[in-house]
Amino acid sequence: MKKLKKITNVSFALIILALAGFTPKQKSGERVSGSITMVRYTADLTSVFPNPERGWHNRRDVDGRGNNDVRDFSDVKAAGHTLVHSYLRLDDFKNTDTIPQSYLDDMQDALDAIRVHGLKIILRPTHVWSESPNISEDRILKHIEQINSVISKNADVVNHLEVGWLGKWGEWHSGRYTDLSSRADGDTRYRIIERILNTTPEMMPIAMRYPMHIKEILEELPVPEGSQPLTQIQKDRIGHHSDCFLYNDNDRGTYARLDIWFGNQALEQQKQYTFDMITSYGGNRMVGGETCSPQIARIDATQTEMAAANWTEINIDFWKDAIEMWKNRMLPASGNDPEESEYTRISRKLGYRIRLIDATFPRVVKAGKSFTFAANLCNDGYAGIVKKRPIYLVFDNGANRCNIELTGIDVRTWVSGPVSLNPQKVTLPSNLSPGTYKLALWLPDASANLQLRPEYAVCFANNDVWDTIKGYNILTESLIVK
Repeated sequence: MKKLKKITNVSFALIILALAGFTPKQKSGERVSGSITMVRYTADLTSVFPNPERGWHNRRDVDGRGNNDVRDFSDVKAAGHTLVHSYLRLDDFKNTDTIPQSYLDDMQDALDAIRVHGLKIILRPTHVWSESPNISEDRILKHIEQINSVISKNADVVNHLEVGWLGKWGEWHSGRYTDLSSRADGDTRYRIIERILNTTPEMMPIAMRYPMHIKEILEELPVPEGSQPLTQIQKDRIGHHSDCFLYNDNDRGTYARLDIWFGNQALEQQKQYTFDMITSYGGNRMVGGETCSPQIARIDATQTEMAAANWTEINIDFWKDAIEMWKNRMLPASGNDPEESEYTRISRKLGYRIRLIDATFPRVVKAGKSFTFAANLCNDGYAGIVKKRPIYLVFDNGANRCNIELTGIDVRTWVSGPVSLNPQKVTLPSNLSPGTYKLALWLPDASANLQLRPEYAVCFANNDVWDTIKGYNILTESLIVK
């Protein structure tokens, strides 16, 4: 934290502690009442900094079809990005039920490299590129199982799946089984979604191209014979990727699907459906995508629609001209947002941006006794944290570190706006050594494989609270344990 001024209205309890040899540091905006301290933190409202599972994604062909070195992602790290997007091109396997082991091994190698570089990846399988596919449902379902066997083994570094499999570029248009006017095709679409959900971990979000396909699966389609109803957890996993963001009034068909078998809806109804998507636990669904033209006809709607649809990630490599439009467009200061380019504002606000406002806790504690902590935060981003992750109070004196999980808190509910962390009461270990400790909040990755890696932990948007080595957010450096 920044060096903070001492206040003059120090409580009698702290004077006694000072006389006894304890001289705890105080922080700017810190108020002490008896043994309880309330600390206010300085917001960082301007910086662009990396955080996991959000932000710009870089396109890479990790199956080796592209010109990039599919094992080196150092430039992604250098750019401050945490996400990579890749198509899984299955063109060579359209006429066989079996995907060669060599292809699956190449996938594994690429995912290992993603992990080494401290990144996560978005994957989209497709049997074709720009032509219309005609692959049978049976073969698609077999391929889903084979591809997802590798994906599931590497769920720690797979951020989410774009559904893929159907249509040109895996976009669910211009191909077999994509026709929204066909009720029979709807059954196939359901079985594909069901197979994807059943062969991947429940923590992994999936994103579908068209809102009306989402509505069909979640609300309209009777469960096909031989299938099972989706569980609520599975329904909550389904989000949206828009691959023609802001192209024109209907985003090149994203919001203008016509001749729908369960009843046509106006463009604004289809768009509102995307804005209204919410999970059963009150969090945001995964929403991302890309632009699809050198021009963005509706550029004025960027902030409104990213906020309304709760965007978490977007492609920085496509289209470059559209990205340049954002870089060259200056936005005035508004609320907590400073005057800045639209590109910078998008960079800051994609997904979550959590900042501490204040925290309340006792300054002096005893091993084996209870400890009560509360905080006020704010999410300045377009969306909440989409994937589950734990939250810990950390007590660290350099030689010893104690992590106490705060149970009953779902950080996915920290959607845009104020966040209140109500008083949390924990019991300190009886063997906690006396001394001066850092007190911190730690939001690591949910995976045990990644939990101790700081690049996978959430950094708050505050000045000087982030410990880059430990991967936690420091609340105070002078907690006294007696």
